[in-house]
Amino acid sequence: MINTRNTVQRELILTTVRSMDCHPTAEEVYDSVAAVDGHISKGTVYRNLALLSSMGRIRKVCMPGTSPDRYDFNLEPHYHAICRKCGKIVDVGCTLQEKCIDFHEPFMVEDVDLVFSGLCGDCCCENNGH
Repeated sequence: MINTRNTVQRELILTTVRSMDCHPTAEEVYDSVAAVDGHISKGTVYRNLALLSSMGRIRKVCMPGTSPDRYDFNLEPHYHAICRKCGKIVDVGCTLQEKCIDFHEPFMVEDVDLVFSGLCGDCCCENNGH
């Protein structure tokens, strides 16, 4: 039997992730959720983020060379770009075609995580003096 309180908290966490347009960390989700429900614990947020991502309701995004993990409400196939200066993460709207990958052994692709690294528009303009 599912605990009603956890279901309410889970939906609050899901709604919060969906409202954040910044690929938030678990800590950022917790801060936003705690502003609404001051009784929620960090453990509850972390457990529910893991559960929601395993259920396919949100996407866990592991950024190479950075920590911690981020969460994304956009479940459509897409990739990410991270600014090496400010850490901003943005969606990249392209798809990798399986036929362009040349595996030397039989291999069935189930998922692809591709991350572009560089400078976002704001940081790029700062470096060029604009």
